[in-house]
Amino acid sequence: MSDIHTIASIALETGISKEVLRKWEERYGFPAPQRDASGHRTYPAQQAVRLKLVKRLIDAGMRPSQVVPLDEQSLASLLQPKLPLAVSDDTDTAVVAALMAMLRCRDRNALTQRLRQEVRQLGLERFVLDVVCALNMAVGQTWERGEIGIRDEHMYTEVLQNLIREELSLAQQPDGLPRILMTTPPGELHTLGLLMVEAVATFHGACGISLGAQTPLEEIAHAVGDYHADIVCLCFSAAFPKRKIVPFLKTLRGMVPPVVEIWVGGAGVGALDSSPRGIRIMTALGQLGDALSKYRREHKVHTTN
Repeated sequence: MSDIHTIASIALETGISKEVLRKWEERYGFPAPQRDASGHRTYPAQQAVRLKLVKRLIDAGMRPSQVVPLDEQSLASLLQPKLPLAVSDDTDTAVVAALMAMLRCRDRNALTQRLRQEVRQLGLERFVLDVVCALNMAVGQTWERGEIGIRDEHMYTEVLQNLIREELSLAQQPDGLPRILMTTPPGELHTLGLLMVEAVATFHGACGISLGAQTPLEEIAHAVGDYHADIVCLCFSAAFPKRKIVPFLKTLRGMVPPVVEIWVGGAGVGALDSSPRGIRIMTALGQLGDALSKYRREHKVHTTN
């Protein structure tokens, strides 16, 4: 095997098309090609090995979003027979199907109106948990199949974020408890997860304080005191490098007073082998309501909600 591959040769060797390789590069940051003197993509042999592992897992039933961001060791461990490879998918509801049809047709007005109809009918929490979680998964899978483009995903995200912000402006509880400081680490650009967390937390009577994306460690630590936060909540998408999550959390844990809890969630934490001490990992947004109820019992916090 040659030490350096062109995009054509790596596509031939791995069975992954050039178009998909380019999409993964843009979405997940892998593969990470270099450029030759003519500006063409070149790939070291080790990336070809990792891509072959990714291809085997996808062929076994896993989604690209679950495996492309993983390192070679993690990919190899998933290929052990003791671990299930197939992932169930029950997102094919009538509502999601209708919304996806509007997105494919690029009918922004119809998409916005139907989303607004759903949130008014279900309420903000149920809308986020029952519709948005499933819809996000469907959008990601549709993009991975090449049926929509990045531009379509960005349009969808903007429409959804604007709608959730509108609803939050009517429901926010500035005197709510506990006070939850929400952000993402440097390098994590996705903010939709933060809005979803804020929506569910607000429904349960908490006060959400969002710093937006990419807040440096030192600023998070200062913000805890400045905003009198009881909990720090961080979101990690599947695109965030897994190897960076635990070191970041351990450092943050050491900078934040022990009485302040740190909760983390998002697709990126689902692949973690263990939880750092003093960190609460949530594998599903639906766990947030119970976590808040438990926090209030343990800390004797009362709410009028």
